[in-house]
Amino acid sequence: MAAPALSPLRHVVLAGRIIAFLGLLHLVMTLAFNLHRLPAWLTLGLWFPANGLSELPPDAGAFWLTIGSFGLPLLLLGLLITWLGRRDVTPPAFAAWALGAWGTLLAVLFEPSPAILLWLPAALLLVAARRQA
Repeated sequence: MAAPALSPLRHVVLAGRIIAFLGLLHLVMTLAFNLHRLPAWLTLGLWFPANGLSELPPDAGAFWLTIGSFGLPLLLLGLLITWLGRRDVTPPAFAAWALGAWGTLLAVLFEPSPAILLWLPAALLLVAARRQA
């Protein structure tokens, strides 16, 4: 007797958890390295940089690496996918392809980057979408 295969539901929930974990990890790690820049953020030091947006000061660069980065939306996307999976809803395959393509683009443009790891949940979502079809 063969072992039962994972249902699409479990693939979706696992993919969502991985995505949420990667987003949370990004936020925690980048904030930990940039906490010393927090006073500039809270005193509106990011408003109207002296050289405009073409040459961001370190405080602004740190903001866009942390709170303004893809970490928070990635966390929210992971929670949404987990929520969908728990309700037996499989996201469409194009979402998985877009996630994988985005991770690839990030990894190619910015090394070293763990963004290529987004292919792991993307593959799980593709398997779930294929099984549902």
